[in-house]
Amino acid sequence: MASANPPARLNRTLLLLLGAVLLVAGAAGLALGLAPVRAVFQALDPAAPLLPPAPDPPGWMPWAATAAAVVVGLLALRWLLAQVRRRPRTRTWTLPSSEVDGRDTGATRMHADHAADALAADIDGYDGVRRAAAVLVGDRTRPQVHLEVTADAGADLAALRTRISEHALPRMREALGIDGDRTDLVLRLATDDANRSRVG
Repeated sequence: MASANPPARLNRTLLLLLGAVLLVAGAAGLALGLAPVRAVFQALDPAAPLLPPAPDPPGWMPWAATAAAVVVGLLALRWLLAQVRRRPRTRTWTLPSSEVDGRDTGATRMHADHAADALAADIDGYDGVRRAAAVLVGDRTRPQVHLEVTADAGADLAALRTRISEHALPRMREALGIDGDRTDLVLRLATDDANRSRVG
């Protein structure tokens, strides 16, 4: 299932890994500063020289360093490219066939963007809503719904959230013939200082 913001998830993962590495390194440095620990690990004494006076590295070390630099560079490039991908990937859905006057109407193919536009237009008609944007990703039977709604200053965000949950989303489910969805709702107040409230 695609995420609403893949770069944010990647950034959180990288920051978590970096934080763990720094935490371990800091704890190790603190431990080596204690005399009892230095007595146990005498070879790790900070006062000891890191390299012998005349180091003679093996011939493969420059190649290994180059390969490691290439890998790190490719990972950094992958991370930069991920920052550009903000919009989740959508797809074309096949809606189940239905009967009208005893005749089978056949299956209907619809792009998820069309359903998202209809959902956004429905919410955009609510009182106090300035803008609404929606993205539907994943499988049609249980899509992941990403909503961003900007409301007027002073709007009741709790009431707006309730109306979206009890009106707009059920209408979408009925139109698509699905039982449920996973919703990520972001509500913003249209103020100069860009106050923001995230619920859902």
